[in-house]
Amino acid sequence: MIEAKRYLKTVLDTDLSQDVLLVATQAGAPALEEGDVTFSISLIRKRPLPGELYFDQDEPLERKLFCRLRFYSEGILRILISTTERDFVQESPMLDWSPDLETMPAQLEEDVSHWRAYPEMGGAFFELESGGRFEPVLSPDGALQLRFQANDHFVPNLWDSFPLILLERADRSTWLGLSLHIPPGEHFCGTGERFERPDLFGQQIDLVNLDAAGVNNARAYKNIPFLLSSRGYGLFAHSSAKMRLDIGAHSTRALQWLVEEDSLDLFVIGGGHPGQVVENYRKLTGFPNMPPIWSFGMWMSRSSYTSAAQVSEVARRLRQERYPSDVLHLDVGWFREDWRCDWQFSPEKYADPAGFLKQMDEDGFQVSLWQAPYIHPELPLAQIALQNGFVGRETKNPISHRHWLGYTLDLTRLEAVEWYQSLLAPLLEMGAAAIKTDFGEEVDEGAIYAELPGERYHNLFALLYAKAAWEVTERVHGVGQGIVWARSAWAGSQRYPVHWAGDAAGTYDALAGTICGGLHFGLSGFAFWSHDVGGIHGIPDYMETRPTDDVYVRWTQVGVFSSHLRFHGGSPREPWEYPAVTRIIREWLHLRYALLPYILQQAQASCRGGLPMLRSLVFDWPADPAVWSLADEYLFGDAFLVCPVLDASGVRSVYLPEGRWVDFWSGQVFAGPLHLHAIHSTLARLPLYVRYESEITFAEPVQNTRLLPDAARITIRFDESYPGFDASSLKRWIDL
Repeated sequence: MIEAKRYLKTVLDTDLSQDVLLVATQAGAPALEEGDVTFSISLIRKRPLPGELYFDQDEPLERKLFCRLRFYSEGILRILISTTERDFVQESPMLDWSPDLETMPAQLEEDVSHWRAYPEMGGAFFELESGGRFEPVLSPDGALQLRFQANDHFVPNLWDSFPLILLERADRSTWLGLSLHIPPGEHFCGTGERFERPDLFGQQIDLVNLDAAGVNNARAYKNIPFLLSSRGYGLFAHSSAKMRLDIGAHSTRALQWLVEEDSLDLFVIGGGHPGQVVENYRKLTGFPNMPPIWSFGMWMSRSSYTSAAQVSEVARRLRQERYPSDVLHLDVGWFREDWRCDWQFSPEKYADPAGFLKQMDEDGFQVSLWQAPYIHPELPLAQIALQNGFVGRETKNPISHRHWLGYTLDLTRLEAVEWYQSLLAPLLEMGAAAIKTDFGEEVDEGAIYAELPGERYHNLFALLYAKAAWEVTERVHGVGQGIVWARSAWAGSQRYPVHWAGDAAGTYDALAGTICGGLHFGLSGFAFWSHDVGGIHGIPDYMETRPTDDVYVRWTQVGVFSSHLRFHGGSPREPWEYPAVTRIIREWLHLRYALLPYILQQAQASCRGGLPMLRSLVFDWPADPAVWSLADEYLFGDAFLVCPVLDASGVRSVYLPEGRWVDFWSGQVFAGPLHLHAIHSTLARLPLYVRYESEITFAEPVQNTRLLPDAARITIRFDESYPGFDASSLKRWIDL
């Protein structure tokens, strides 16, 4: 017997034996309502024929969906589809409207065959056949046309997608979904931290935050409901509900977007160029705040230092042995019991925490502290949290599942946010500079929270968590000093940097997966991103296996060319722990600090526009098909093309995109597009190119960023006059 409805199983995850599938047929007459356009949509029920691929005859219903349209400046069209008549939600944690984003009142134009809505200024439009089937055509900016996919069948009633559906499940949950036509050759990227090549065409992705447990799988710590197309537009679903994107996976001619909610609030974002589309997305959800200058220095960490004496010894050796560094991170071991977060220094391990933090500050180090957003049941804090409703109230709901670290903070309640911040503030006032907002991907969905059901709190938790910690940090330390070190994220989280890639093995394939995640993260609206240099653990013996010397060096090279640089692992990551390559690591740290004037300039620009610091080539060459498969090279800011070495051979191929490029090491000038094959790099170097005619200011390497203002500067122009690294003035500062 033929398996019935592969579409139902692979996309909708149903066989309709208990669930009900309703499909849009016709739109009602449009009306103007306070500058918006509203109309209803008729529904029919679809049933599969037993044992066949086909659907039965349509069953008309009295049920309807309701649609509202709104136009904005900057080429943004908003579509709300819902089961009841309702208005747009203008305020939510995800939205942070740019002041220059204006609502554009709509106009209606109708004739006997169709109607068209458009803003007074023209350009954008939404049009639909009058009384015909539901097949809208729309444009956010007048520069491109998108159409709902209403023709995704081979023969009548053999459907692989529908333009608009409502799925009512037997468990009382509701899914809304739409389908857009994918023309041949369209590419897609974004959606958060995907460990994939840039082009997501052919993928099915569930947008639900999870502890990814590595960087080589389909799980993700950071899911962002924003998708960027090579055709010059983006889609942002304004919701924290779980979502499924089928990006040409089931049907190569359909982009199917489903949300587990009774409404779908979708922004269609124009702009033409990827950087402009991402900038327009940020105008909806917020621009990144600039992290403090010290954060761009080197962070040293392990999981975990065990005492003030041990940390002080690490600080002493970093200074004595001339490893530039700015931050020391205390991970899970600064409490009385490892992992048992009570926001209190262990008196046995840190007898005088205020004195310890003061000494670190005098030695030129900032201190970062690990913690988690869960309250362990055995801590005295748990009773306070339960009695005052600062954590989700547990129930006997079968889906209830307490996080292994404890009860979930209820950050939908202002009182709980203030209580959580009151736990962080004394640490910050004592001298801690940053809070590591670890975890945050999961909540107890069966618990009761003040403002949201657990299933919708799940994804939003990451945003509310980072926001609370970032805001109290800036409140204590002052404007411009806000920062977190976050693992999880959702739409809007880019406002609260910095995010890091989470747990990765100390292997080449994990380094490769980490880079993929960073590229997609930058394509999802984020400016700043980091990772654990060396990986959190090794293979096969987890914390007992260290990365090899060459992996340690190659990962350091990628870290130097990332917005933020942190060494971290279950085993030691200090350079002297790898004596065979210690000199190479020191010189790469010198290069990092020499690059700080450039890094700070690029960081500030990334906060103002739409470009990340670690940048997929998709941003600059979206029309080049080759860049959509490149997951192992990237731009670092405007000037540097970084090509990491990802295996022990030291050999790799390089793609130089259109333009002229200067080899950072040799000074040779190349004209792209060009493939360079079998490039061999010594362990101390990697293939590195600079955009022709770039003028880059370098600083004499200092031991920490407090000394940067007084450091000598040199400016180098990268063209035929550049003699190569060994003959340049950089060589006297950096011995690579």
